[in-house]
Amino acid sequence: MVATDDMVAVASAMASRARINMLEALAGGIARSATDLAAIADIQGNTASTHLQVLCKANLVKVVKQGRYRYYKIRDQSVSDLIELLGEQPSVQYSQKNEKPARGQCHKHSIPSSEMAFARTCYDHLAGWLGVQLSENLRANHYLSLCDKSFELTPSGEDFLAQLGVDLNNIKATRRVFARACQDWSEGELHIGGALGAQLFHFFIDQKWLAKNDDYREIAVLKKGERLLLAHFDIDVRNR
Repeated sequence: MVATDDMVAVASAMASRARINMLEALAGGIARSATDLAAIADIQGNTASTHLQVLCKANLVKVVKQGRYRYYKIRDQSVSDLIELLGEQPSVQYSQKNEKPARGQCHKHSIPSSEMAFARTCYDHLAGWLGVQLSENLRANHYLSLCDKSFELTPSGEDFLAQLGVDLNNIKATRRVFARACQDWSEGELHIGGALGAQLFHFFIDQKWLAKNDDYREIAVLKKGERLLLAHFDIDVRNR
């Protein structure tokens, strides 16, 4: 019964366009102020505070304090996965013929922007077309195998990533799921989540293959990344 009550609380908390917009903005794992979230949801500050209280009570969002300031952050990757999953459902999409999104409404779940569909963060890992291409290339080369709802690195996959410079030692001992197989809402295929997905994403950022915008979830591919993604993963972002 407790589980049912929790499901009702979560469903109720998400039954608001403003709160969905807030969760979508937080799904990339970035902490934001109530003022930022109010602007994103196109609502007044006091109204945003009320919505954030609902999200916190449902354990979808947590408060992060920095000195005198309070920021809001998605609870964990499972909530981001839920937001991604909702994006797959036709019931949350808007008719292209009969309805136009209201001002401030999140467009991502109806007609994904080209940038969001191309490459975005899903909590702390890479999603979108680029994330799916990465997982498909690793699987095609037998570096990655699918087992139930998770990916597993093959011995040749470990060697390949080690030669590339990806440090796997610090994630093997983590309690986190090693490589969750996440369903990508814009591509309908699987991208790599979990500890491995996060490690790969941070490697690409640190090595200047990719660049992230702290205000948005969209990810940009840098010139170095264009060349090395093609060389190492056979991913041609210029001819997508």
